Amino acid sequence: MTIFSGILIFTIIVVVHELGHYWAARAAGIHVEEFSVGMGPRILHFTKNGTIWSLKAFPIGGSCRMMGDEDGETADPRSFTQAKVSWRILVIAGGAIMNFVLAIILATIMSMFNAAPNAMISNFAEISPIQEAGAQIGDRIISINGRNVNVFGDFNLEMLRADGSPINLLIERDGQRQNITVTPRYLADEERFVVGFTPGITLGAFFSTDQAQDQAELEALPWVERDSFFGSFVRGINNTTLQVRFTLFAVSTLFTHGLGGLMGPLGIVTAVGDQVGESMAAGGGMAVLWSLMSFTLLLSVNLGIINLLPLPALDGGRLIFLFLEAIRRKPINPDKEGMVHFAGFVLLMGLAAVVFYNDIVRMISG
Repeated sequence: MTIFSGILIFTIIVVVHELGHYWAARAAGIHVEEFSVGMGPRILHFTKNGTIWSLKAFPIGGSCRMMGDEDGETADPRSFTQAKVSWRILVIAGGAIMNFVLAIILATIMSMFNAAPNAMISNFAEISPIQEAGAQIGDRIISINGRNVNVFGDFNLEMLRADGSPINLLIERDGQRQNITVTPRYLADEERFVVGFTPGITLGAFFSTDQAQDQAELEALPWVERDSFFGSFVRGINNTTLQVRFTLFAVSTLFTHGLGGLMGPLGIVTAVGDQVGESMAAGGGMAVLWSLMSFTLLLSVNLGIINLLPLPALDGGRLIFLFLEAIRRKPINPDKEGMVHFAGFVLLMGLAAVVFYNDIVRMISG
């Protein structure tokens, strides 16, 4: 069951990504020859509107094969190569766009039904630099070092970059805003800097406690707030944006911390399976549902970001060539572009081998 959950999530994310390419291609008048779920030989297929819809043997990955996309230049007006460059850009970017749309939908649903920390101060630690700087319970953190704090994760992300230097916080109290300067303290056992406070709580539009009286008492506290339906939607967008920033931050750390933290499909499926098992043991079916949604959101954003990286053989690498074509007003020599993508593909296969090795080591040691 747990491994199946991991495979299901990975498949959903990939299918959504490929549907982004498919819908954009249809809008551009480009003929899609085959839309497949999985890899390897076909085990099931049917044809509709000239497109072969197929299910393949290995439930990892998928593809959206368009006319002229793989077999080169063709005079057919329905070919990918014959479409305007603006349409081709949209088609290539469509996969990542759909991954972000899926993430926003999931984040909004979770925001509506869950309670989450917010950027208000509900309590102070025994040693609290932020309290010493003048903050009070009920204050809301508006920004940290000039970066807006829309959800509490925004604050956490900036604290990951903290190095012990003083940080500037813009706080709001009774409708008035003021700047305070806080010097974080280092927690050696957790290997991170903190400013010493407990965040408040934001209740989703449809979140409810077991007893109405408890809910009323909870919402009466100055550091607890309830979202409207629209507020939950906005929080979903903000949480997705935050996840994009977290992913970019994680990618940037690869240059300083190496490739040991990278995880491939095998590692993802195993991690999801482990999380599902723990959620089932801890909280039953609903805990599993929220866990699956969280993983799907995280991985959907990750897939969208990774695919947009300007690397050969990825969607981002293809977009670079399309943007150059739009600027030059003529296409790049396809042979030269093909050589670049082939070199990128070889490098990606090497990276895939490293990632696969990491996944195996985790499974053996875990």
